[in-house]
Amino acid sequence: MFRSRAVASSAARAQGSPLPRIRRAAACLVAAVAVTLTASCGTTTDSGTTSSKKDAASQERTVETPDGPVKIPTAPKRIIGLSYASAWLLDAGVPMVGVTDIDEDALTSDQKTAVKKMTIVGEGNELNFEKIASLHPDLIVISSPKHVPFNIGKLKPIAPVLSYPIAKPVDLLPSSLKVIDAAGESGKGTAFKKAYDDKVAELRSTYADKLARTDWAVVNSGEAGKYSVYTETSWLGAVVKDIGARFVTVPGAPKGEFTYDLSFEEIGKLKDADVILVDGDGKNGEPVAETKSLMAQQNWAALQAAKNKQVHAVPGFFVSRYPEAMKILTQLETVLKSL
Repeated sequence: MFRSRAVASSAARAQGSPLPRIRRAAACLVAAVAVTLTASCGTTTDSGTTSSKKDAASQERTVETPDGPVKIPTAPKRIIGLSYASAWLLDAGVPMVGVTDIDEDALTSDQKTAVKKMTIVGEGNELNFEKIASLHPDLIVISSPKHVPFNIGKLKPIAPVLSYPIAKPVDLLPSSLKVIDAAGESGKGTAFKKAYDDKVAELRSTYADKLARTDWAVVNSGEAGKYSVYTETSWLGAVVKDIGARFVTVPGAPKGEFTYDLSFEEIGKLKDADVILVDGDGKNGEPVAETKSLMAQQNWAALQAAKNKQVHAVPGFFVSRYPEAMKILTQLETVLKSL
């Protein structure tokens, strides 16, 4: 899975695991076709002799990961991207020989075409190791929720493995830059971040007065009879924080969580929110069905934000990629204009 159409389940939180469960059965990718094998690993000099070990070593570099330093090719040619990493590499235009399932709805038409030239090597963290080995990868890159472990020990004999586990959703965008850099496309990652930072700076400057006098909340419906509040370290919350929005104080909120649940009877705890953002990943950008049930509650209608028509459905609620984050900024600008 790479596009988190997901929410953190109560069970996951009870276990101390800070990342999401899939709400839809979509985690993702399609299609398969192995890419033509590259030439032999050895290089050849003009005289036809194999390059020296020194020359071969110069074609490697060391990358720091949470698991320690890993030597990888300077210019990898046969990359396998797993979980979030596959989407980030697609965004950067990096060809891959293998990927795990990807939600096609989150792809551009060009990306869908590119995916059809790749081989699916598993779903989620359930991998086909024989298929992975048959693709002769020279680099395997993984980024996934920390509580979803991959059997890295079985991957390391196949190719160098870079793993970037995600502890909180706020880690997603920074991790995407590390993955793109590992593929030799750091310039594209830098461009993504600059475009995002420039737009953030524009919104902070243009709407400074409105941001200074409003309190925001990010919520959607959780399990039956409950709703979820998302903090500044959540998917959408991280982007909202970046533009300088102030999060409303919710009485009794736990410390250090990126999301937590309250009962429908506690909807009144959002009474001081001037703006409420909800999950707009339903049809045509509407709130998802569960969130509609939340908004249908009588005490929801009594909220200040509801009375002032400042409840906004945001498509891409579970943002994990810079191109998605840019779309979120455009939506937030529309909200700011309405204040």
